[in-house]
Amino acid sequence: MRSRTAIGALIGVAGGVFAAGTQAQESKALEEIIVTAQKRAESIQDVPIAVSAFSAAALEEQQLDGAYDLQNAVPNLVFSGGTGSTPNFNIRGVGSANGIGSTGDSGVLPHHNNVPLTVSRVGVSDFYDIERVEVLRGPQGTLYGRNATGGVLNVITAKPNLTDFNASTTLEYADYDTRKAKAHVNIPLGGMFGVRLAGNYLQRDGYTENLATGNDIDSRDLWSSRVTLAFEPTESFRAYVLYERFEEDDSRNGGAKTLCIKDAGPSSVGATPVNSAVARNYLSRGCSQGSIYQPSAFGTVNSVATFGGMFSNVLGVTTGDTFAGQTADPDLRRASAYRDPSYEATNDLLELETQWDLTDGLTLSFLASYTSDEAFAAGGSQQSNIGFNNTAVTPGGVFDDPQGGPGTGVRTLTYSSNDDIQRTGELRLQSSFDGAINFSAGLFALNLDRQTTTFTSTNATNAFHRASRNASYYDPTPGIPVSGLGHNYFFVYTPYELESQAAFGELYWNLTDSLKLTVGARYTEDEKSRVYYPVNLLAAAGQGGVVGAPGWNESRVLPEKLESNATTGRVTLDWNVTHDTLLYLTLGRGYKAGGFNTPTTLGSAAPYDEETVDAIELGAKNTLLDGRVTLNLTAFMYDYQDYQFSKLDGFASLVDNLDAEVRGLEFEAVWSPIDALRLNAQIGYLDTEITAGTSVDPFDRTQGDPSLHYAKSLEGGCVVNQAALERVIAAINAGALPAAALAPLPGAGLCGSAALNAAFGLRPNAGIPVNLKGNQLPGAPEWTASVGAQYTLALGGDWDAMLRADYYHQAESYASHFNTADYELRSWDNYNASLMFRNQAWDLDVQIYGKNLADDDVIVGLSVQSEQLGLTRGVQLLEPRLFGVALTKRW
Repeated sequence: MRSRTAIGALIGVAGGVFAAGTQAQESKALEEIIVTAQKRAESIQDVPIAVSAFSAAALEEQQLDGAYDLQNAVPNLVFSGGTGSTPNFNIRGVGSANGIGSTGDSGVLPHHNNVPLTVSRVGVSDFYDIERVEVLRGPQGTLYGRNATGGVLNVITAKPNLTDFNASTTLEYADYDTRKAKAHVNIPLGGMFGVRLAGNYLQRDGYTENLATGNDIDSRDLWSSRVTLAFEPTESFRAYVLYERFEEDDSRNGGAKTLCIKDAGPSSVGATPVNSAVARNYLSRGCSQGSIYQPSAFGTVNSVATFGGMFSNVLGVTTGDTFAGQTADPDLRRASAYRDPSYEATNDLLELETQWDLTDGLTLSFLASYTSDEAFAAGGSQQSNIGFNNTAVTPGGVFDDPQGGPGTGVRTLTYSSNDDIQRTGELRLQSSFDGAINFSAGLFALNLDRQTTTFTSTNATNAFHRASRNASYYDPTPGIPVSGLGHNYFFVYTPYELESQAAFGELYWNLTDSLKLTVGARYTEDEKSRVYYPVNLLAAAGQGGVVGAPGWNESRVLPEKLESNATTGRVTLDWNVTHDTLLYLTLGRGYKAGGFNTPTTLGSAAPYDEETVDAIELGAKNTLLDGRVTLNLTAFMYDYQDYQFSKLDGFASLVDNLDAEVRGLEFEAVWSPIDALRLNAQIGYLDTEITAGTSVDPFDRTQGDPSLHYAKSLEGGCVVNQAALERVIAAINAGALPAAALAPLPGAGLCGSAALNAAFGLRPNAGIPVNLKGNQLPGAPEWTASVGAQYTLALGGDWDAMLRADYYHQAESYASHFNTADYELRSWDNYNASLMFRNQAWDLDVQIYGKNLADDDVIVGLSVQSEQLGLTRGVQLLEPRLFGVALTKRW
């Protein structure tokens, strides 16, 4: 109801604006926006594509500091967080959040000067020294070298000026001791060469307080620098070389807060009471289902339902749920972790672009890139108030863990690392003849080498190993293991390589002076390969051939390869009804390659299929009232086959396929009724529907079926038939079977014990597949909308003042395709305002601003954590309210 009211108000404002527009007396046109969305410079109003573009000045005025802010100004664009090299952008319900995994491709691909970036820092760093940002919505495979089914976000940096020296610097200070600095200097070198140097720096305190350490976390300490060299020996040849370096070293954790509705375990199974407290804990999920917005969501996980707490409970160094009676702080900006998170990242980007005008109207260009990205993240879990018992392994209630250090209770240490190297090359021939026919044709190649590791260690598994004298290898290395292959912890290692080639192009035919036909085609070949290394937890020492040292069980190491190809394209008919009105209709198809799934406890997982989309788009671009109004409208419909979506099953990210339809409308308008005033509005409407597909929800494996009961395995979860489980519980109640038989140790427990299965007929399986037909796509709110107003006032002398206010609304949505209350995200609003003073003579700006003025702790993202961590849920938050001042000087 709140969503409809807000949207209705927005439409009413926009309607009033344009109804009143006829009263405008003056005729000063809006500034023309030039884009290269179709690989040639042209007005955005002449491009038959749904594209939004922002100049450097527009980004500054609207406080769009980075790509993460673009959702405030682009219809049907949603950013739901992301701390690493794959930011979670969704365009029209399609994006990276829906097809994750180390071998998956993003549906929305960031580009840097037209270079596709499978790894980038665009989601975490601020814009600096850029010419403009373009956001194209819909499949763009016939225009861009790397196909993307959802859209393209293209950041175009400023190029060197070969004739004039210029420079600028911006210094900024805001709440949370936020310090920012940006600068550039452009140096012409003799008319043939030019060099442009630019840099960006950000440092701030954390937005979240870690109650366990007393420190602020989720801080930022990062910088980036760029050098661009231009070479223009003749009027017909241009070359650019760019090198960019990014570094970060801080306590970034995405602003995540862990929520849980505690599951104490069942008091009965069917009609059979569970008399043993030990048995109840072993049957717990860890966290129960329910909305994250209810007060009970600020509970704590049942520690026995985590793999660390399970091991310590079996060993006897802890007794029962060590979080019993403990709750979490209800303030979303306060968390508890026994150690502060840390995040380190480096990114090197090298680009070479050449443009050679072979003849008048014919240009050959070559674009090559090299990207190296490395990231390392570490974090610790909450430590319970109830600690270790005083035992021989934990003397005085303390266990000295070689990886995590001494601790008084069960806790988890996590490390993850990513090492990516990407190489691309693109050769393009493009015409701009005076005749009726022109074309653009290109060849593209991409190579990606990726190594991903995930390390999860609990002091409980190390204590279990030490106490049980297990024959598995025990890694005594402090901190992260240098060997990389220890067995007293989870260690997932995934080497992956992608080879992709494509030929693509478009033909442009002016059928008449006002009617143009565009025909585009693309042929793509993708080859993906990886080596699957199984998780080795408490595996025998020397597996892999090295006695007494870690190694892989070579019989389970699985080399895998996938090859796929597709022919896609699009046809566009655009009609200049008048000089100021463009209508267009596009029919297109997009494609995204499939990938690998990771085997689970209950068996192997087949690769997932490639994704295709058939898209129809109808658009109108209008320039009205002598250039004082731009009004762009778009309607679209997508038909997805084998749409890729992901879920976390144990520690494995699994991707399934389904079919879906997307329908929507987009409205973008700018109006300047008088020279001093500019108003803008953007509204996006989405109607997404899954038309076919089933999948098991790891957060609800039984789907309420009374004949089934949830159970845990060491690497995930399963369900067993309740009648058989009742017989097991009856045996435990009678003392014929120890409650510890339910513990999900390797080869044991309800999911993994062949003996229990044979004796009681448990028949474990993954759970009941959910029929997803009729559900919405995740990250696809029905409404997104923003309105803004900007007024400029002459103060006298050389001073002007510009006041701007912006409002953004995002309707409720789901964080998963399962569409239950467990994944629901409420609607939210955001308000920004700024006051800028500009001195034309000094070329000086002073801006005072406020962001997120409502100061709501808005949840913008939600994810369910691994079953080994008790099915806790992590939420990502919008930045808190910020006030700041920025000073910019240009020369």
